[in-house]
Formats: sequence, structure tokens, C-alpha cells
Amino acid sequence: MTAQVLVDDRLGQFRQFNALGGKFRVAVTGVCNLRCFFCHNEAMGEMGAKIPEVLSAEELIAICDAYAALGGKQINITGGEPMARQDLPEILSAIDKRSTRLVLNSNGLLHTRITGIPRVEAIDTILVSLHTLDDEVFIRDLGGKSVAKLTDAILALRDHGYHVKLNLSLGPHNAAGVEAVVRWAHANALDLKIISLVRPNTAPDFYHGSWIDPARLETLLDSLGVRGETRAQLGGKITEWRAERSTLELKNIARGRMRTDFCRGCTHEQQCGEGIYGLRLGVDGVAKPCLMRKQRFSRLDPARSWREQILDLIAAMVGDFHNARFDTGAPL
Repeated sequence: MTAQVLVDDRLGQFRQFNALGGKFRVAVTGVCNLRCFFCHNEAMGEMGAKIPEVLSAEELIAICDAYAALGGKQINITGGEPMARQDLPEILSAIDKRSTRLVLNSNGLLHTRITGIPRVEAIDTILVSLHTLDDEVFIRDLGGKSVAKLTDAILALRDHGYHVKLNLSLGPHNAAGVEAVVRWAHANALDLKIISLVRPNTAPDFYHGSWIDPARLETLLDSLGVRGETRAQLGGKITEWRAERSTLELKNIARGRMRTDFCRGCTHEQQCGEGIYGLRLGVDGVAKPCLMRKQRFSRLDPARSWREQILDLIAAMVGDFHNARFDTGAPL
């Protein structure tokens, strides 16, 4: 009887995680063709370092299947750059996603992996990073070569039939060019999500300057003639503007970051830019409920049920939800 109660509790916590927009981020590689200075690489290690790929393609698929079978709302396939993995289309197509949304996080530059073949039907959305339209910023801070190649890639993905949503991480390095990205997205009827940079470590100069509050962008967004609506979810509060052909989301973590029982005793409370947001899994086989709290990382055990391990991890993240709260203020 006790065991049954525990299972029911975990399923309830899983449903709470889902209801507040919790994500399951699954990295299929640690390799990337860019070098964004702020990249956390799903806490697998510094980009460019050799990351052991512990999980096989079959295991990655089985883990995603287990999450979808539980009724998980969204799986984000990430990396590294997932398109750097040659068997990515096969992995995505093999996932039994059921009613789960499958989102591909990408920088888009290797788009021919999926535009050179028939559309991969398993993909619901491709979340493409477009942090700037300025070549100087793109080269200096992100390790790219040409923004034009990136914007061409984005349009190629859209024209191939994919729902493309742009993702911009806001910091001092690209703040001056945000309006240009907003207007480009609006002109091309592309959805855009703007978030303030999320600190994944305690480096004193992580932001390359001071943290930027994105609230000043609300005036610009209102000028596009649409009304914004705000919702509270894991990871922060999001305001969404709906235009005729696209949507724009602004995630301002200063307006609220979710704290749960999992956060008790954490020494990074003032620096945390995310709170409880999503469960991250690296191809290194390590699950990370939080980027900052490395002592709470745990390696998945292939001898145990993937389903049970997912439920255990998310139950720990949610805890007793009566104790959950939103903390406000800038992450230092």
C-alpha cells in the first residue's frame, strides 16, 4: 500500500511539472560548430572538450519514449548542436512521441541534414538561435562566420515546411541589436522568444557586463500593435504578444523564478537565473535538474527502469508544491 501511495505522489508531481510548462531537454551530442561564450552545453563540459557519449542512440530513444509514455508535454532535443549528429533524423523518427511535442533546439547552420531529405514529421518545432544580425557580434561572441548564412538557413527550414521559432538570449553583447532581430522576425512571420541570459556557473564576468532586464523591450513590442499576456511557468514568467502572423515571447526571469523544496540550502540563490525549469539529460548519461547545483547531478542507471528514474528526478525537483514560490529580482 505504501509503495502505491509513493507512485501516486510521483505521478502527481509529474503532472504538476507538466502543467507549469516543465521541459525534458535531451542532448544527443556535445559537439557544436559555434562557440557561444554563454553556452552551458547542458552542463556536459566546455564546448570543444571531448565529451564521452555514454548513451547510445537506442537508449536516447528509449528514454524519450518513457517520458512520452508518462504524458510529458514537451521534449527538447538539444546538444551541442544536434544536427552535427548524422543519425539525428533516424533518432527523431524512431521516438514514440505520442502526444508529446518534439522540439529541436539548433543553431540552424547545418540545416541540410534535414532540408536535404523529406520533412521529418516527428519534429513539431525547430527552435533556432538568432542572437544577433550583426556580423561583428556573431563572429566575436558566438564563433560564427556570417549572419547571412544563418538567416538563409532559417528561411530554408521554414520553406521546407518546418515550424521555426527563433530564440534570442539577451545580454550586454547583443542588447543594441535586439530591435533589428524583432523587426526581422516580424517581417518574416517568424515566432520569436527573447530570454535574459541564464547563468550556468559562478564566473564573476559571466554576463560580459551587467545583467540586462528585458522589460525595456516591452515598449517596442507594444509598438507592433499587439497586446501582451503574462503567464507564470517553470523557469520564469513569460509575456506573449500575438500578431496576425507570428507570436513574440519575452521571458523576464527578474519577474519570477520558481523555487521548490529542491532549492533549499542552495548557495547559488542570488546568482540563479532559472530556478526550477526543466530536467536536463546529457549524452554523457548524467541528469541535471539544475545547472548550478552540480552536487545534485545524477548518472542514470541503465539497469533500472527509465520511467522510474524520470519520476524520481522530477519528484525531487517539484517536492511538496505547497512550498513552491516565485522569487523576483535580477540574478547577480
